[in-house]
Amino acid sequence: MNKPAFTKDFLKFYILPLGFIWLLGLSFLMLKGYNESFLTLNNLNTAWLDFPMLILTLLGDAGFMAVLFIFILIKKQPYQLIMLLITIILSGLIVQLLKHNVFSDWHRPPFLFKKEVHTVGKYILNHFSFPSGHSTTVAAVFTMLAFFRQQHKTELLLYALLCPIVAYTRIYLGVHFLGDVVAGILLGFICSVIFVWLIKPFKVSPKPWLQISLKILAVIAAIIILVLFLKENT
Repeated sequence: MNKPAFTKDFLKFYILPLGFIWLLGLSFLMLKGYNESFLTLNNLNTAWLDFPMLILTLLGDAGFMAVLFIFILIKKQPYQLIMLLITIILSGLIVQLLKHNVFSDWHRPPFLFKKEVHTVGKYILNHFSFPSGHSTTVAAVFTMLAFFRQQHKTELLLYALLCPIVAYTRIYLGVHFLGDVVAGILLGFICSVIFVWLIKPFKVSPKPWLQISLKILAVIAAIIILVLFLKENT
């Protein structure tokens, strides 16, 4: 079986910048400690950023990303779509298993700090903090996208920078510690790389009925996500 190749550009423009930022986060975590690192970063907030952060954090939502890629890739890049959907599902399952079976007693910042935490609207979560699911999803997705787009240096750098920014929204919104985010990024990256190396590349051309079915499901899912988002934040 031919293994997919990771190019030098993939290393230079995605892995290295993402790894550097990840190491900065890990260093800050070790320097400040689990609680203090969160409080310091969470306090870096301003009113005009609240709503943009709520929108940006959707890039780490598994359902939102799945719907988005179905619409974008179903017709021209079905192979990439299937790889991305499987990556989102598998990494999400691993996160939920860890949250509910291994780290079930790791509570979120609002549960521990109450009024000290900056939150936005009704977007307040209290339990199942570790690891960050949004951080895992965005790292898994962007790593997979970077693999598919290895020849586009600008895109690789964009993914490498956007990944930790989206992960940071979880701290800004007060729903995750820095440790949750650091672990989530690493987990998502590892899941995506392992999946790329284990699965033999294949080409898929979905039938028209499957394309239509996926689009209908995507529309339904998009409506549900939008309703829940508005309900939680209005």
